[in-house]
Amino acid sequence: MPLSDHEQRLLDEIEQALYAEDPKFVSSVRSARARSGRRRALLWSGVGAVLGLGLVLVGLITAIIPLSVIGFVLLVGAITYAVQSFRSRSEAPAASQAGHGNARVVPMQQRGFRSRMEQRLRKRFDER
Repeated sequence: MPLSDHEQRLLDEIEQALYAEDPKFVSSVRSARARSGRRRALLWSGVGAVLGLGLVLVGLITAIIPLSVIGFVLLVGAITYAVQSFRSRSEAPAASQAGHGNARVVPMQQRGFRSRMEQRLRKRFDER
């Protein structure tokens, strides 16, 4: 069940207050979520790869070619999912910070969060 506009605004305000109050806590929660997401992707990819390989072998042994094809597709899909999930999480921003002194490089996930928060804030001020 989706949140109402009022509830969404309250949740956004709580989020902003938490970020302003304790940025260290927010960053630790984000990093924990990223690690658990990697583990989950690895787990599902491993299960898919083992299941796909099993289907390929069973299909070849029993001479059921469609079963082997399904297993192969599952195997390739599981490996592709693993590679994409790790690649998207490990990509660093390509923008160079040359000439900015001690400018901090902001990860892509934080840029997305910050831009969403800025958009929500602008929207809130436009509504008033």
